Amino acid sequence: MLEVSKGAKTDLAERRYSVRIDVDHPVGAVDVLAVLVTADGRVRSDADLVFFNNPTAPGVAVVADSAVTVDLSSVPADVARVVIAGSTEAQGLRFGEVSGVRITVSGSEEEIRFAPTGLGAETVLQGVALYRRGDGWRLDAIGQGYSAGLAAFATDHGIVVDEPEQPAPAFAAPATGAASANTVSSAPTVRAPVAPPASVAPGLGSPGTPGPAIDLRKVDVVLTKDSPDKRARIDLRKGDPGYVLTVGLEWDGRGAKYDKAGNVTTYGTGDLDVYFFCRNEVTGEFVVISGEKGHQGTIDAWPFMHHQGDSRGPGAGNAPASEQVIVRPTENGDLLLNVYQSVDNGAGAIDTFGRPRVRVRYGRPGPDGLPGPDADQITVLIGNGKNSFWATVAHIDVQDGILTVDGTTRYSRAFSEKMPVLDTRGEWQRSFKGGPTGRSKKASGLGLSHYEGRCPEAR
Repeated sequence: MLEVSKGAKTDLAERRYSVRIDVDHPVGAVDVLAVLVTADGRVRSDADLVFFNNPTAPGVAVVADSAVTVDLSSVPADVARVVIAGSTEAQGLRFGEVSGVRITVSGSEEEIRFAPTGLGAETVLQGVALYRRGDGWRLDAIGQGYSAGLAAFATDHGIVVDEPEQPAPAFAAPATGAASANTVSSAPTVRAPVAPPASVAPGLGSPGTPGPAIDLRKVDVVLTKDSPDKRARIDLRKGDPGYVLTVGLEWDGRGAKYDKAGNVTTYGTGDLDVYFFCRNEVTGEFVVISGEKGHQGTIDAWPFMHHQGDSRGPGAGNAPASEQVIVRPTENGDLLLNVYQSVDNGAGAIDTFGRPRVRVRYGRPGPDGLPGPDADQITVLIGNGKNSFWATVAHIDVQDGILTVDGTTRYSRAFSEKMPVLDTRGEWQRSFKGGPTGRSKKASGLGLSHYEGRCPEAR
């Protein structure tokens, strides 16, 4: 075993190595990544950044949260260096808050250890680089902290940090669910009375003023990325007092298999983190509802939602994974459904988890207390953006007793762990300095840094 110090250059005798970045405390605080660069220090393409959302490149693979393998004989000839780095951004930490950082480079017969020191405000550590020297390879013990964040680190190596697509234009006309799949019955519409009917849920309607026509048609809408309009509506006033409203995310699991007709034949594995960001339109406060203990909310107090608990994964009872909330709709608030692709989920993008989809359902309860088979339903099919850890897949609001789902999928800033939120005006914000930050549940116990606060002021 060889101990090296910062700046040391060491000849490598083997061709296959494992590189680990370990810490003493807190456990799981650092996630490993690798960058393949040419002689000018820049990647050939964005695929040369290897991390949990892109776990392999020629000769390099992320094999655990803290480890990569490098097969030098398989690294392309035009790659001059393989830089191994670590990040604490997923845990909302800086390296000054992490103790006992050490890097171990192991072959079949040799082991090299390096313990970087002097780290403080940095959230990225350039640990070591394996680089070409003549016909061989050497190890460079870099140990350089990087405080500008993962996005800046990626940009400095020539990686294009994607900007998300712009949201669709503001919607003005009532939606009938224009989408790739759309079934609306031909039941009539009627003019609402001056006062809201008894069947209207508490908080809906505006007594003393005529409301819009009540739409009695059944809603069955599927919104996809190709839908010309990403919005659909359910008229909540047509329901009886016992009607139930649920909002949730379903997925079939990584490795799910489908037949030629697209029906799932085998459910896969893997978990997603689902969060409901709720904005109080009166006070500007927010609260995040999740399946985590102590943050599941209640149907009896604002935001009048109850999360039924974290999914245990798909396949149980031959069914997909499902996380959902039961909602008592009011007009004092709106919510975002956010999906977090955290490092705990393993390598891969959100859209590898078996057709993830949002379902908003409203109807008479079945034996399980949830909306039955005849319920109105809006389904939003989702994926995730390259380099984005968060996907906001539905913005839901109620006005005049009509629930509107904006199914435009929006993404967080590249490599950012900050949860997308709503500002005090109800506009979507990709990043908020004082907002919740995603982190490893395994290391921290809870998936967010905090679950309540005040929305950012409108820009």
